[in-house]
Amino acid sequence: MKKLLTIACLCFATFAFSQEDYVAISTKFITATRDNDTKDIAKYTKLIAEANQDELEKQLDNDKKRLTFFINVYNAFTHNALTENPEQYKDRSKFFKSEQFVIAGNKVNLDIIEHGFLRRSAVKWSLGLFGKLFPPKLERTFRVDDINWRIHFALNCGAKSCPPVVVYKLKTIDEQLEKSAKSYFIKNSSYDKKSNILKVPSLMSWFRGDFGNKSGTKKIAKKFGVLPQDAKPGIEYLDYDWTLEIENFAK
Repeated sequence: MKKLLTIACLCFATFAFSQEDYVAISTKFITATRDNDTKDIAKYTKLIAEANQDELEKQLDNDKKRLTFFINVYNAFTHNALTENPEQYKDRSKFFKSEQFVIAGNKVNLDIIEHGFLRRSAVKWSLGLFGKLFPPKLERTFRVDDINWRIHFALNCGAKSCPPVVVYKLKTIDEQLEKSAKSYFIKNSSYDKKSNILKVPSLMSWFRGDFGNKSGTKKIAKKFGVLPQDAKPGIEYLDYDWTLEIENFAK
């Protein structure tokens, strides 16, 4: 009887873990953030913090799930922290490094989510050209298999020049990322035929390796119709407006 009870408890525990769909929770989390639903924000913050790490790793078994989960969580963490204490933004470097967030029992900061998980252990200031030689175990556990340059048009760090926050869903993540990238790029880029200069967002300089360097940037510009197919322009990077703008949600 005792053995049967033990087995039953183990089965119940496994069943209980399986009831939490953490990718779906991330979508609900950013939705609650957009709607300023403080009760649900607290609820989903707690669920993500107390998630079982093995179960979370098991669920995030491909890049679509990792992208959906970590983009939503990054944007929700950022918005909620700055809404609660906007003074943090006066020292942005400190804010991005502040381990004030918790995922599956692990204290993390925004840099870990962006550069460790979503950029596959990239060195932050390496222009997207170098990765860490010895990334921490947590990053190796949750990082994407392949860097997707479109994340840079999806992550919102609180600045006015950041792309608007979108509620990303697993079923439509590819289409949504493409739409976000195209919308942001077209809005913030231009080509002057007379001077033969392509002007693009400064983040395409900061993470140029993610975009395939200058040749990759030109391909993106041609893909989105900003640059003629036969053009061979020079590239200029626009200034970035770091003014705090918290309520930047896509309409």
